[in-house]
Amino acid sequence: MSKHTVVYIMPLPPGLHPGMDTVAHGLVHGLSGTDTELRILPADLRNTNYSIEQNQAVAAATEAKVDGICLFMLDEKEPAPAVWRAIGKNIPVIALHKPVFPVTATIAVPNFYHGIFLTQYLSRHVDDQARVAILGGPPILDDEELVDGLIEGSKRCGFKLLNDPHDPACRNESDVAGAGADAARHVLDTYSDLDALIVFNDETLLDVLPVLKERELLGTLPVVSRNGSPAAVEAVRRGDSLATYDYGLTEIGIAAGEVFTDIFLNGTELEDAVVCPTYGRVIDQETAETYVPWSDRAPAVELVTGLD
Repeated sequence: MSKHTVVYIMPLPPGLHPGMDTVAHGLVHGLSGTDTELRILPADLRNTNYSIEQNQAVAAATEAKVDGICLFMLDEKEPAPAVWRAIGKNIPVIALHKPVFPVTATIAVPNFYHGIFLTQYLSRHVDDQARVAILGGPPILDDEELVDGLIEGSKRCGFKLLNDPHDPACRNESDVAGAGADAARHVLDTYSDLDALIVFNDETLLDVLPVLKERELLGTLPVVSRNGSPAAVEAVRRGDSLATYDYGLTEIGIAAGEVFTDIFLNGTELEDAVVCPTYGRVIDQETAETYVPWSDRAPAVELVTGLD
């Protein structure tokens, strides 16, 4: 039996989203040397009642007397009551993305600035006042912050933003493979004179690329996205995509694991601490050769769902 148990309340079940899986693999890697077992409790972002699921998952982990809870924030205001109860029972709670309420520690991600940085990069590869559209994502904390940064960055770079990426027709709200194709077709049908397309994440990019191929736009319409996934980097190498922003999904998990390690091994006491593991970087054809795949940063492990 392991000495410690950490529960990761994950926004999608394992196997549905490579980016979310690599966070969990990073968490296990960061916990190396602590004799800790990681258990997954999904709170599925595709469900309208995900905040209830999160509260129930935190409550279940607290009742099971686990040694730590890692929580991927979907709403910066939830699930505050359940988290306070866990912390009140001396169970450290580490949030991925910053909630408005205090936790033991937050692994902070500058999502808004990723949007700024990505549009700045794009601006160097398109003409002034380029006509662009943004494919948005689920209405959850990190993706909303990113899209807000993309909108602001588009304004600062002088782009002519043609669509509202918060419009449900222009976003991949479920964020799983295959779910972004309809939004891509809608945007391309509605805005046929695009100079560039911004896709909020790489998983959606993989739905967009076949649509671009259908329209004979693959490799000619500049496209950028965020996540730094191995598949997106391969698309960059092929010339199908201009760039992906590698923001350190694996490193987010590793950082959370290392905070737990410090607590378990050193007895460190934290209160609403903030850790930003990396600002990330743009991966384009020039930098692709120095890219390190997720599996080389943290080996893939079996992700066990449930507390039993």
